[in-house]
Amino acid sequence: MHALRIATLSLAALTGLAVLAAGPPASAQARVEEKANFALTGEILAIDAMKRQITVKGEHDKGGVYAVDRSATILLGAQKLELTELQKGWHVAMNGHTANGQTLVTYIKVVKTPR
Repeated sequence: MHALRIATLSLAALTGLAVLAAGPPASAQARVEEKANFALTGEILAIDAMKRQITVKGEHDKGGVYAVDRSATILLGAQKLELTELQKGWHVAMNGHTANGQTLVTYIKVVKTPR
């Protein structure tokens, strides 16, 4: 009886080790680090969904027209939005990176909507 209990415990221990050695499930995705080397807060002046561009007037005359990445995260509170759902006059905080002379927005968060 004692030998059976030891064998059962050993089997349970080996099963646990096998699960740990297998690592995370295949469906788990690795976290992708975002390359962000610019940030801007300002008011949306225009949105061109066809060209995937947003025009933002930033503080101290900074701002301009920015390309929005197809995989950009756009949030209003905790709700995800599409580029087409943004509205002129909303204030946003956004960031992204510059590559090949183009600034690409990868994250937009609505921080204020007109009442």
